[in-house]
Amino acid sequence: MAASDFEARMSGYLNGAAACLALSIGRETGLLKVFTEPHEPMTISQIASKTNLKERYIKELLGCLVTSSIIEVDEASVKYFVPDEIRSTLDSNLNSIELFDYGLARKEDLKSCMAIDGPNGFAGQTRPGYGELLKKFRCINMDNLIEEEFFKHTPDIKTKLESGIDFVEFGCGLGPVIIELASRYPNSRFIASDYSPEAMATVAKTIEDKGLKNIKAQQADLYQLPDEWVGKFDVIYIRDTLHDLGQPLKGATEMVKVLKQGGVIVIIEIVLKGDNHRENKEDPSAPLLFILSASVCVPESLCQEGGIGLGCTSGLKSLKNIIYQSGIPAANIETHELASFSCKFVCRK
Repeated sequence: MAASDFEARMSGYLNGAAACLALSIGRETGLLKVFTEPHEPMTISQIASKTNLKERYIKELLGCLVTSSIIEVDEASVKYFVPDEIRSTLDSNLNSIELFDYGLARKEDLKSCMAIDGPNGFAGQTRPGYGELLKKFRCINMDNLIEEEFFKHTPDIKTKLESGIDFVEFGCGLGPVIIELASRYPNSRFIASDYSPEAMATVAKTIEDKGLKNIKAQQADLYQLPDEWVGKFDVIYIRDTLHDLGQPLKGATEMVKVLKQGGVIVIIEIVLKGDNHRENKEDPSAPLLFILSASVCVPESLCQEGGIGLGCTSGLKSLKNIIYQSGIPAANIETHELASFSCKFVCRK
């Protein structure tokens, strides 16, 4: 690559970082809220009135967002707006900005872990608001999520849920998906499980507040599940969690053990398709995933005893190797690509 081309690329990255910072500030101050809601083109004075923010600072932030082609301005450079057709896209991407902010907030923790004499890692739950952040990031559209992750490739799950089955989610966090399923399918029995007692207390309170009788929260060690669960579950669901485990193969093997004969495990994983840095050079999602893996996934795994630090960037081949060794015959495992750099593994016992 010529030096001039490299300089242009670096300039693009720096401008992109500036846009991300402006988006982050705009999200946290409420500036962008007036643009993600239905609106007419607005002057800076009108925006200031709606947001209770100072005009001079609004002007500079809008300058960054307009020159980044995120916010539009009229021909007279007086009124600002976001076209209706992209408002929802801007709104949903602000959730990703929030996740990026989380990674930035863990910068000092990450620097400590990188030091030879530093800690191996840190748990996400040690930072306030982590559970709420994951809930928001994972469940932007619950109807689409349930259709894509459960029914699109496994329509039999819907029939079973309607008739009544035993369903467990491991690594459920605050439980938005399994709680929604429990509310939609009253004939089935659900267990929301996570290693975090704080998460389980929150899930139990949500279940109580919603008056649901067919679901309970139960803290469990995925490396040593209760004996009474052996062969119990018709469906096991685990989402964006396997790569965070210190010992993902041990966790996968335990899940197979508690799966009923004829049952199905649905594994959703963020994954890069390439198996090394070279293979991922052309993936536009790779830079974001690598920095999130470094600040969220790898430290989560390495802080656990015997953690291997798989992360969400180890590649599809590495994930498949773990799942294929779990005890499910390879012929009974399907892999489906989903939107937003995710894969779905359907494993039938």
